[in-house]
Order: sequence, then structure tokens, then C-alpha cells
Amino acid sequence: SSTIHASLQALDLDQAIYHVHFLSPGRVREIEQQRRRFFRTEKQGLLKRPWLSELLLEEVMKKDRRWKLISLVREPVARNISTFFENLEVEERRGGTVFNIKSDYYGFDVDVEIENVQPLIDLFFERLVHDRPLTWFDDEIKAIFGIDVFEGMFPRDKGYKIVAGEYADLLLIRLNELNQCAAVAFREFLGIDGFSLVQTNVGSNKDYAPLYKAFKKEIRLPEDYVNRMYDSRFARYYFSVEEIRQLRETWS
Repeated sequence: SSTIHASLQALDLDQAIYHVHFLSPGRVREIEQQRRRFFRTEKQGLLKRPWLSELLLEEVMKKDRRWKLISLVREPVARNISTFFENLEVEERRGGTVFNIKSDYYGFDVDVEIENVQPLIDLFFERLVHDRPLTWFDDEIKAIFGIDVFEGMFPRDKGYKIVAGEYADLLLIRLNELNQCAAVAFREFLGIDGFSLVQTNVGSNKDYAPLYKAFKKEIRLPEDYVNRMYDSRFARYYFSVEEIRQLRETWS
């Protein structure tokens, strides 16, 4: 989503562009409570996101304008691993053989060897809210804008879908097809010609990339976890039977 935001900003559209992950009141309150302790510290910038969400929700609830919403869709296991790493502070030690890993969000501070990432895998299972990608569209899109993304079919060969609601239009793009369909999708959705992607916030390019790679190589998911993710309505809607079979093999 950072890539989409940066790409739109690069076009100088003379239009307000907001980048948020949640608008639901309960989630806004939860994040604000977690981050209040950062007020008047070097991390107080982390409070901007829940405050922006709160202000945007007030504007949305007026229902006096039409909103354009854009959301990427990513398979739930890869999304969960990416989200987990997004909330870590990683510092390399001993020439890259050990990493100190802190997380205000998950509440831990540990050293992990690159040759043994199992302690980090254990924390992933213990601390992350794993079902969030399965319920996000109901919690953040249907509940706020009245748009049920699961109505009708998702054109997997096309890679994107546009849904019109009562006071908002939604563009859904599968992350795997983003590079191929972005220009066409944004032309259809926003009437933009010449849209191109400005890649930002890519995990494989970050300082923690070696740790991220080792984590993905070593993690093996229990069968009940795999079933929960890939038997979900979310997975079955956006991904084909063959794609789900391959994803099961990847993570099992």
C-alpha cells in the first residue's frame, strides 16, 4: 500500500490522498491506546496514524461526498509474516550472525541467531492476530462503507475489480498482478494515464532482509493453521483452487 500511495503522490494530482489501514472505531481506539505512551517521545509520530483514521472516519460518516478507495489483496500467510516484520525494530550484530529484535507493538526484546530463527517463529505464532486478513474487508470496508467485496466474482485473470457502493467506489488489486495491471486499473478507476509504480517499503530490500529470508525458509505451519487460512471465504474468493494448493505446499 505504501507503493500505491507513493505512486499517486508522484503524479501531483492536486487531490488529497490518505494512507490508512483501518477506520473502524474499535481498531482506532486500540491503536491509539497502545501508542499514547509515545506522546512527547521520539516515537510520537506513530500517533499520527490513529488520529488520521479518527478524523477520516468523521468525514466519511457525513456521507456528503463520494470516496475512492484502493486496497491490495495479498494471500493471508504472506501478509501475516510481512505484517509481523513491519512491527519489528531489527538491529544487526556480530557481523550479521545475530539480530537484536524489539517490538513495542508485540512487547518483546530478544536476540536471534540467523542460524536459529525458531524463537522468532514462536513469537510470530504467540503475538500476531492471525485472522485479521480474513475479517478485514468486513470490519473496515463493509462496516464503514457498506460495500460487500464478496458479492459477485473476482476476475482472477484480470487481477483487479472495481465495486461501486452507495457513497464510495472501491478498487481491489491482487498484489501478485499489481505490476501487470496497475496502469490499466488506475486508468479505469481514476481516469489516470501514465500511472507507474514507485516501489517503496519492500521487505526484501530492508535491513532485516537476511532475517526475513531465513524466517520464510524455516517456518512450517501446522495443518490447522493452514486450513484456517486457506479454507476461509477470503482465500477461496481471491485465489483459485490450484493457487491455494500451491500455497498450502509452500507453507506446510
